[in-house]
Amino acid sequence: MKLMIHRGDGVVEYNLVELATETTRIILDCGRNLPLLDYVSSEETIDIPGFTSGASTYDAVFITNHHADHADLAERINSDIPVYMNADTKIILDIVSDFTDSPLSRANKYLEHGRVEQVGDISVLPISVDYSMSGRMILLIEAEGKKLLYTGGFKKIDPAYYATIGKIDVLLCEMLNIGDKDDVDINSVEEFAAGIMRHTDKPVFVLCPVTDADRIKHIERACRKSGRNMALDPFMKSILEKLTTPLIVDPFGFIPYIDKERTPRVNKHLISNRDMDFNEVGNFSSAEAVARMTNLAFMVRPSMGDFLTRFNELTPLTGSTLISFMWQGYEDAAMTEEFIELCRSLGMKGTFIHASDYAYRKQMESTIFQLNPEILVPIQTEGVKIFRDMHGNVIEPGDDEVAI
Repeated sequence: MKLMIHRGDGVVEYNLVELATETTRIILDCGRNLPLLDYVSSEETIDIPGFTSGASTYDAVFITNHHADHADLAERINSDIPVYMNADTKIILDIVSDFTDSPLSRANKYLEHGRVEQVGDISVLPISVDYSMSGRMILLIEAEGKKLLYTGGFKKIDPAYYATIGKIDVLLCEMLNIGDKDDVDINSVEEFAAGIMRHTDKPVFVLCPVTDADRIKHIERACRKSGRNMALDPFMKSILEKLTTPLIVDPFGFIPYIDKERTPRVNKHLISNRDMDFNEVGNFSSAEAVARMTNLAFMVRPSMGDFLTRFNELTPLTGSTLISFMWQGYEDAAMTEEFIELCRSLGMKGTFIHASDYAYRKQMESTIFQLNPEILVPIQTEGVKIFRDMHGNVIEPGDDEVAI
């Protein structure tokens, strides 16, 4: 079995990995450089003959999650190459496509936990893992007498699955947080957020990754503990309600979009979301409406600067609170910085805390110890030197094809 990392080797960008035997070639993930939805991505020029152009020479593509750095180039795949992904990944990608007016994703077959997929002489076993949103899979791949485990991005592996995985030859491992020694306990995040919400009579705005299910659940609990309702815009509400197992049932909704943003594809997600439409200003002129708004925690994204400006015209936001749970890479993005600066200019108070949806260093050390691979191949990380402290046989393939 041979391995080639087309993208993601030694840097934080995105994943596009090739595995090949004498008779079969597959691709693991097909991502575009972060970020997603609310940010402008650079134009992607990658072209792989037989994969994105020309007569197809690949047998399948396996997409492990919905994040842009794993799935956003799927539209470039030759149409006759089968694409595998989890059903929830497909749901999320389709909703993202509707709100960005981009092509719908293609899934020829859905991945299910514990069900082996056979592609030529390569077998692929999807295993569900703890991550930010349902549908996330790691892949146990066997071919030519070798076993490779591809993690993609993950938080942790259920210890019960180590027996299923067994002895592996190669661990192909993504690690964005490898330099961070300690995780922030998500339960402490919940208590921290509840305390902030409890001690203000002003509206609260929560800046959080759009599809971070774990954080959203804890924020929803923080809202209940503080006597508030969590308010979701149609994009987030559609995702959380339409997953195969809905994350939140009948949440409070608000519509921040102006008319020009209401394309036909967006409109179909607005039908059940008319709890509070911020374009119908007359609905918010009464003291009762103002009181209703102050009892909410609005989930927001960096693209919602115009929404905050309109909100401020209805009721001044001076003294309101912004709680940010964004990954540092997103906080440093120009759009996020502009959004935070707008909040400051409106007199809002800001609090910043982050509990990652990726494994931290201690968790990664434990995972590597438990799996004990013969070879460790780091991907999408700038911490290769730290990986070398964890394992005695670390390989960086670069642009070369490596036999494993």
